[in-house]
Amino acid sequence: MTKAHSTTTLPSSVTVGQETSKKVESDHPRSANKSRVQVVLTLVAQTAPALAQAGMIWYVVGQGRWMLLLLLLPSLTGTLAMVLLSLLRAHRQPSPPPPARTQLVYSPASDRASPSTTTGDQIEQDLAQLVSGPGPQLESRLLGSRTPGAHGLLWQGIVHSWLAASGPTAPAVIGIRPDHSPLVIDLPRDGPHALVAGTTGSGKSVFLQTWCLALAASQPPDRLNLVLLDFKGGAGFGLLARLPQTVGCVTNLDLDRATRALNGLQRELERRQRLVAGAGVEDTALMSDPPARLVVVIDEFQALRQLLPDYLDRLTSLASQGRSLGMNLVACTQQTMGQISAQMRANMNLGICLRVRDPLQSRELLGSSCATAIDPAHPGLGFLEQGRGPQAFRTCPAADPQALVDQIVKASRFCGSRPPAPLFSPPLPEHDPAYGKIIWKSGRPLIPLGRTDDGVLLHLYRLPLKGHTALIGTRGRGKSTLLALLARSLLTLMQPGARPEPDFDLRITRRTGHGYSSRDFPGPVPAPPGGGHNGSRGLVWILDDAQDLLDPLCQDPLAPLLQEALGQEGTTVVLAVETASALRRPERFSRRLVFPCGERGADLAAGIPADQLATLSSRASAIPGRCLVLEAGLAIPLQVFSLAVKQTDP
Repeated sequence: MTKAHSTTTLPSSVTVGQETSKKVESDHPRSANKSRVQVVLTLVAQTAPALAQAGMIWYVVGQGRWMLLLLLLPSLTGTLAMVLLSLLRAHRQPSPPPPARTQLVYSPASDRASPSTTTGDQIEQDLAQLVSGPGPQLESRLLGSRTPGAHGLLWQGIVHSWLAASGPTAPAVIGIRPDHSPLVIDLPRDGPHALVAGTTGSGKSVFLQTWCLALAASQPPDRLNLVLLDFKGGAGFGLLARLPQTVGCVTNLDLDRATRALNGLQRELERRQRLVAGAGVEDTALMSDPPARLVVVIDEFQALRQLLPDYLDRLTSLASQGRSLGMNLVACTQQTMGQISAQMRANMNLGICLRVRDPLQSRELLGSSCATAIDPAHPGLGFLEQGRGPQAFRTCPAADPQALVDQIVKASRFCGSRPPAPLFSPPLPEHDPAYGKIIWKSGRPLIPLGRTDDGVLLHLYRLPLKGHTALIGTRGRGKSTLLALLARSLLTLMQPGARPEPDFDLRITRRTGHGYSSRDFPGPVPAPPGGGHNGSRGLVWILDDAQDLLDPLCQDPLAPLLQEALGQEGTTVVLAVETASALRRPERFSRRLVFPCGERGADLAAGIPADQLATLSSRASAIPGRCLVLEAGLAIPLQVFSLAVKQTDP
């Protein structure tokens, strides 16, 4: 094959050499005359100062100024030396003209691009071929033909692609080359991370949307997950949030949720590190049951860098460690220079540049300034560089992105794909009407009261009826609502026929205008003779406004009973007080729910850690039902359910 290649290329090279030689011979007389003129002018320019200096020396000698003569002699010597050098150069043969400058560009329509010599005319020719004609649409490329297929058949082709997907790859058809062959990007193989650049109006958002749609159409939800960070206001990725592969989509309009997304990425990175270590392999691709590949796509990276500079280390860790963990990053920005750190850029092998104005930016991504030659009237044109030279392409956007998303959703339903778990969730809502079921653990019920927030995900919080619980907060903060929810759930368990049957009694105490009023609700299981609350049968006691009963000087008959109950095993006391000092002996309460009041000193005195207090929003003290669960050395935000919701039967 080597001989055949040299045989076909040699005549072309000889022809080019002959044509070049003839051109040099034809232009030789003109070049020789031009050289003689230049030599004469150079000699005149250098001889004139020498004559002037010789005249000055003659005058100085006549005047007898010998010191000035010593200063003029070196200057005259240097001028005469320059004249002699010019005379020597004039007798030399003219050297051949230097070869034409070459530029490292791309080999068009080639997966294996290599350095080659080309001119600006070739760039213009390839770009002209790309814009000729309307160009294919993504739907037709997904169906494997050049003619758009009916939307009714598209979902079947997507199912076929999902069933054929295998191996640690994620190929996606995102455009065409100058010869109109498809351009396929396999991010795990070609990346593993990509940097996309382009000025406003160059087609970056459409390119990213096309890439995500092509990925979703070729990989099922159990093999591919998408995290979309849109810092353009949500205009680019809003449609993609419905994809079954999307596990998170945020915009710059909700920075709280954006920070949760970045924290979620860091948590997922650490989770995969533990999976790889536990499996004893170096790459998730070597696991018998690897997690789905996670592709993080960021539009307008420079905006994220400006708004959330303290969270960029999460993305840097992803870029440096994500390859072996099945995590890939695609960052899109208008300006790459000064926006991407050197550590992150070192791991982004795939460079994609659409139209830019600055040649330096094009050279940084492509090694060539060819991206500046793209016509602004044709968005979607660009160059791709994988370390083998830039390659021109044209994006193939979807004709109807909404319909294509519908087809992908339909394919997911047909395959019975379970939606992947979200990587992160929205922050705690101010009003949560949802409710959960009562579950039992070790023979004791766990009562759902609200949702907790660990900074990334929301979790249903169930109060265990084991040990004592104190609710601390001023009036109007939601303590009575929480006690009412707890009482209603327990009363449901006390109904005859409830399964399983609780083995405890319920007592509810409230403050009235004349002291305290209590009411007992015996459990459906009769108490053993002589057992009472001091035997094997337990007691759950709910008290509101209990600060007076905890006072050692209180004369109410319930006060000594409360002190006795707090010292008994098998008894659970849930009470509410206004200040932490009312507890007298806080060590008796293994669990405290503190409702912040907004005054730092009082909140610190109530037991809220300083670091947790610093992360609370300014509205936390104004949201009814917002508190922190202090238990086992942790402080976890909790939003209590709304009382208007009816209890779900256990």
